[in-house]
Amino acid sequence: MKTTIKEIIDCLEEIAPLDWQEDYDNAGLIVGNPLAECKGVLVCLDVFSSTVEEAIKKGCNLIVSHHPFIFHSLKKFPYERETTKILSLAMKNDISIYATHTNMDSSFEGVNFVLAKVLGLQNLTRLQTSSNEDKNYLGCGAIGELEKKTKTKEFLLQVKEKLSLKSIRYCGDIEKEIQKIGICGGSGASFMQDAIENHCDCYLTGDIKYHDFLNSESRIIVADIGHYESEQFIKQRIIEIISKKISNFANLFVSEQENRVKFL
Repeated sequence: MKTTIKEIIDCLEEIAPLDWQEDYDNAGLIVGNPLAECKGVLVCLDVFSSTVEEAIKKGCNLIVSHHPFIFHSLKKFPYERETTKILSLAMKNDISIYATHTNMDSSFEGVNFVLAKVLGLQNLTRLQTSSNEDKNYLGCGAIGELEKKTKTKEFLLQVKEKLSLKSIRYCGDIEKEIQKIGICGGSGASFMQDAIENHCDCYLTGDIKYHDFLNSESRIIVADIGHYESEQFIKQRIIEIISKKISNFANLFVSEQENRVKFL
């Protein structure tokens, strides 16, 4: 029984409908034929030209990426631009590229759900108020609880280990006992106020600026756990979603491409 690219996409959109994406986003099928037979799926966080080459080598004609490789409006495609190389290589080799971004962030089975699970958080609820009453809609960010009160230092060291972090930037009393934790995979500094208003003891996200840290001081413990690092587990989750929905489809791969941001 042949599986089409659309059937793979339907599995993902059942969990994370496209109308859940933020207005600024570009989730969905960016390039490719949804009616083509899907020969294999390569899952990644970001698409590079080397990712498309990896898909070719693995016999995959569908790349499922968390971040859209075309995010902002483009009017020209200069040859030297990485976006142009990705698009050209994909089209020449009949490879479709699909992105499931802020819609997957907002799913109760998506980015923040997986991050909470890895960190051992329970009783997951929404970080932000929303008019969306769908029980499967979590929204950007989430609130969870530790099983028991834990010192901040002990918790952050656990986070560092579970996420394989080189370091964690934080601001606040490291000796304070905490239990109610706000999280947002990716770049969630703008939701810090929501964590404060929900009386979270600690807020974890990526891409926190220096002054965001200072503005949080004395109100909440804030920790920067990295953009890539906080979203890394969604790759395996996407594999699980597809496998569960189409059990006879076996050609699923997590990309070998690593985080491009390194530490010395």
